[in-house]
Amino acid sequence: MQKNVVVMAMSTLALGRRKEGEIPKIPAYRFGYPGGPEEGEEYYSQVEPSSKMILEKEGSLDKIIILATKESKHDETFQYKDEIRTMNAIDFYLERLEITDREKVKIIDLAEENLTPAISETINTIRSIWNESETNNKPKLWIDTQGGFRYISLVINAVISLLKTSGEERIEPRGIYSLNFTNGKPVKPIVDQTNTYQIFQFVSGINEFTRYGRAEQLMDYYESIHEEAPKEIVVMKNIAEAIQLCDMNAFDQFLKNLRKVVKDSDRSRQDFLSIFWEQIENDYGNLLKDSCTGIDIVEWFYEKKFYQQAITYIESKLPQEWVKRKLITMNAEKVDMEAYKSRLSKKHEKDANVLIVEILFCCFKWSEIVKLQYNQKTKKEERKKVDEFKDPSHLKSGRKPMYKELFLDEYCTELKVNGQSYGEMTFSFNGKNKEKVADLLLLYRLLKRERNKINHMSSTADRADQATLDRVLKMFVDVGRQAYQK
Repeated sequence: MQKNVVVMAMSTLALGRRKEGEIPKIPAYRFGYPGGPEEGEEYYSQVEPSSKMILEKEGSLDKIIILATKESKHDETFQYKDEIRTMNAIDFYLERLEITDREKVKIIDLAEENLTPAISETINTIRSIWNESETNNKPKLWIDTQGGFRYISLVINAVISLLKTSGEERIEPRGIYSLNFTNGKPVKPIVDQTNTYQIFQFVSGINEFTRYGRAEQLMDYYESIHEEAPKEIVVMKNIAEAIQLCDMNAFDQFLKNLRKVVKDSDRSRQDFLSIFWEQIENDYGNLLKDSCTGIDIVEWFYEKKFYQQAITYIESKLPQEWVKRKLITMNAEKVDMEAYKSRLSKKHEKDANVLIVEILFCCFKWSEIVKLQYNQKTKKEERKKVDEFKDPSHLKSGRKPMYKELFLDEYCTELKVNGQSYGEMTFSFNGKNKEKVADLLLLYRLLKRERNKINHMSSTADRADQATLDRVLKMFVDVGRQAYQK
């Protein structure tokens, strides 16, 4: 049989106001729950009901973790039935539950002015119980939110969230309960608050998605409430997985799907997704529009600091877009493209991606983001400070002299591999601002090389660090916006 672990915050004894010198009496109440006695059951301590229900329905209380303020550990004198008793709230609760084995009880001090130690100890205690349990027979976790001080809901939510996101194993409560003491009926019902606390999971999932592009928590939320996830969430999850796998073809396809789903969605519906939809739309921005460009997508990746995805998208997708937008004109009718790509072992790449490499070779002398220079004093190669990416005007020094011909007319070059010719191609830079087109292609060349280093796990000293890569990507987006102007 599975063990049952209960987490609760201890309330002080319900003694109420009394006159000086008077011994207060703890009143009796009754609680009920679905499947329990219709007339309810008697209770005196606020935290009794949920524990008794779990004990009666599950058959055992194997570990009780009590978050206790110093007030709940103070002894009080009171009348209980026909007896005068002196004890604290914890001992009274344990007596009412007939728990004599203190090994089953873990008391954690809870200080209102500093919640972190109690949260940490609670998490560690629960995880140690799970680690000591057999893999196929993990305990059930139950949470009682009835007791404690005014901030206890924040503590409980922190515990629930951390159990899901920290450690090797996700631990989720089977049930979260409280008592509806204010319903005006003689039998106070135990309320299942599990779905209420799962709202926090949805909110966390939205924040995780907008900050990091991950949709797992959102899918987990709908699974936990046994509802089918909306189409928007499903497609967002697909987009997130494509990002994680750096699958840019899948990313583009799922992005198209999301645009269609958004257009067909009923925005007047009342659910949690509708509350946050404006936040989601702001996050996707231009990506939800049919006018979305590759520059928009690169900027979206850049702002989320998905650097590898950004340069992968640049390398694999943008040459085709530049040809389509006629920023670059290529004429390779005289080239045997099938043989040429086969010789380069690039049979499955788009023609534009293959041909642009030749353009880059013809037009630009810079090949690396980070330059190395030989230090005569140390006799070593050292990284040169990269100032070229502070101002786009510096990019002109990375061009070969022949680029000037492109601004006047098209340029012709012969495509050769190891001396064998595969034909001639012509190309030209077009658009409103040819200078920016040239800058964009130079940055493309540098980022393409950097992407190869990342994919091949290069350990050489000429790899760009994060700050430099960030600067180059930002410049790429800025220059791209100017080059795309019509």
